[in-house]
Amino acid sequence: MSHPSSSSLPLTDEVQALLQTQRFGQTLRGYSSLDSTNTAAMRWASEGAPEGSVVFAEYQTEGRGRQGRTWEAEAGQNLMFSTVLRPSLPPPRLNLITLAAGVATAEAIEAFTKPLTNAIKWPNDVLLEGLKCCGMLLESTLAGPDQATVILGIGLNVNQRAFPPELEDLATSLMLQTGRLIPRAALMADLIGRLERYYDTLSEDDGATVRQAYTDRLHGLGQSTTLHLTEQEKPVTGVVLGITDTGALRLDTDEGTRTFHAGEIRYANS
Repeated sequence: MSHPSSSSLPLTDEVQALLQTQRFGQTLRGYSSLDSTNTAAMRWASEGAPEGSVVFAEYQTEGRGRQGRTWEAEAGQNLMFSTVLRPSLPPPRLNLITLAAGVATAEAIEAFTKPLTNAIKWPNDVLLEGLKCCGMLLESTLAGPDQATVILGIGLNVNQRAFPPELEDLATSLMLQTGRLIPRAALMADLIGRLERYYDTLSEDDGATVRQAYTDRLHGLGQSTTLHLTEQEKPVTGVVLGITDTGALRLDTDEGTRTFHAGEIRYANS
């Protein structure tokens, strides 16, 4: 398989000049077009990319979202990047990485969109004024007997001006909500810095800091929601109680408190 060539992009050069991280983003590959940043990051990881290496693309031809969905975004307007991680976490706690990324992204967005409000919709969508502006995809593989290699992909709608008709009532961008262009390099550098800090806390306090920050931003906490599982399973309705130590969703249902590790939630008023 041939690998697309990477080159220094003006945006990635600016990001690296702004970074104040120890590891994350210090090794960065930028592409004008790529099949998928997650795919490229996984290839790079298999070749020995150090932890914190980042792959960025101005455009993806085969961008992926959760549950097999595609992720489409206008070229040159958004932030689409993947980070190589080699966490020393037990497999059940790898999902905490997604929570850490959600909190880091929400905080970074807030710094550029105040006084607008954002929230995190379980498990990994960031909402701005109730509409989705960011999604994430975590993919992992065992690189050795115990060491997992994890690729964290983030797709953030920054300066996109329009969405397909089927997404207009669901998705938004930072520019559409604020009415102004957002400096992408500054936003990306800020996000990567926050991501490194929250990621490092996972091994320092077993995820307590991340879980608290995530719960503080959890969309629909205390509200009734319907959780859609697989097509073969009946949806589950209950009140959102919060998350478990591993980031699973806790619902108060007619059958008592139940825990779910996957699914898509839809609120009664949405």
